[in-house]
Amino acid sequence: MENNRCDMEFVTNPTDEHLVAVERGLDDYNAGLASTRFTIPVRAVFVDSGRVMAGIVGTAYWGKIHIRILWVHPDYQSRGLGSRLVDWVAERGRELRCTAALVDTMSFQAPEFYERRGYRRFGVSQGYEGGASRHYFEKEL
Repeated sequence: MENNRCDMEFVTNPTDEHLVAVERGLDDYNAGLASTRFTIPVRAVFVDSGRVMAGIVGTAYWGKIHIRILWVHPDYQSRGLGSRLVDWVAERGRELRCTAALVDTMSFQAPEFYERRGYRRFGVSQGYEGGASRHYFEKEL
């Protein structure tokens, strides 16, 4: 690149391979700046008659465990599955020597659920469509 001129192709619908390259690039950059003691996927599901009815997806890295997805099928809500999954992640985090668990959720996804599980709200981002807001939570392990 010369004189701030860029002759590269700008791709607005990248392939899976493009996205893997971006993630790998960031991981490589971060590895030089922060501890890479571990990066471990953390996943669990509840299955009924071969169908997934609830699940949680997260990753443990840099001493904290991050919940990315928690989902419970509407027919299975209020049966304690979400609580069991979130509690399992906390226990898994302790096993991995994480100091905290983190999660973010939208206002219409029951943020009070995380407060009942001992998570502390540390931030809110307002102004989403329909008046929704995003809530950020952390729980010390």
